[in-house]
Amino acid sequence: MKGLFSISTAIMLSCASFQASSETINYYVIAKQATPFQIESPDKTHKGIVTDIVKAVFNGSKYDIDYHVYPFNRMISLLEQGGEANWITYGSPNWGGVQAENLSEMPIYNVKHSLVTSMNNTFDFNSMKDMDEKVIVLLHGFNYPQLVPYFDNGNVEELRVKDYKAAFRVIKKLPGETAFVEMQSRIKYNLSQQKLNTDAYRVQSFSSVIPDYPIYLAFDPKMDADIQAFINERLKTLKSTGKLDDIIHNYI
Repeated sequence: MKGLFSISTAIMLSCASFQASSETINYYVIAKQATPFQIESPDKTHKGIVTDIVKAVFNGSKYDIDYHVYPFNRMISLLEQGGEANWITYGSPNWGGVQAENLSEMPIYNVKHSLVTSMNNTFDFNSMKDMDEKVIVLLHGFNYPQLVPYFDNGNVEELRVKDYKAAFRVIKKLPGETAFVEMQSRIKYNLSQQKLNTDAYRVQSFSSVIPDYPIYLAFDPKMDADIQAFINERLKTLKSTGKLDDIIHNYI
C-alpha cells in the first residue's frame, strides 16, 4: 500500500512539474476578416497560414498556445493597452502601430495587392487616373495610406464593407463603377471558399499603388527574450526544411 501511495504521489508531482514548466503564448486572431491567414471555425478550431505557422513553431515545445479571437479594431485596441503577456499575432513595418513594433527576424510571407472588378463592365487599370469618379471598396478596419490622398481630394469614393461576401456583392451590383482592393491571396481564397464563379471577376495587379511588402510574426514589445529567440530559431528551421512553404501552399 505504501509503495502504491509513493507511485501515485510521484505521478502527481511529475504532472505538477510539467504544468509548472509550461508557459503560455497568447495568440491573437482577427475574427472573420483575416482568411486565409487566420481562420476560426464554428467548432472553435483554428487554422490558416499564420495560425499553422504559429502551431508549427511551438509544436513539441514547453509552450502552450492560448487563442484570443476579436474583431480587428477591438484586437488592436487591446494590444495597444498591453494585451496578455507574451502575445503574438502577425504584422508588417508597413502597417505601423502595435503590429510593427516588434517583429520576427525573418518574414513569413510576401503580400501583393489586387484590384477586383466585375467582368460585366470591367475596365483596364493602369494608374489611379483610371479610378476617377469610381468607388473603391475596402474592408472595415484595413487602412491604406496610399489611397488616402485620392479619397481626400474627392476623385475617388471610399466604401467600407464588413466582409468579403459584401465586397463581392457590391462590385457585382455596380459593375464598371466599383472595384475591391485587397490582398491577392485573400481575394483568391475567399472567391474559392464562397464558390463564386471566378470568370465573373477580373483581378488586376494593384502593386503600382500599394507596393508588395513582407509580413512577419508580431510580438509583444515586452516579450521574454528567450521566447523570441526560440521563435526566431524555429522559423529559420521551418524555412530551411521547406515546411514554411508547404503551409502557405496548403491555402494558396
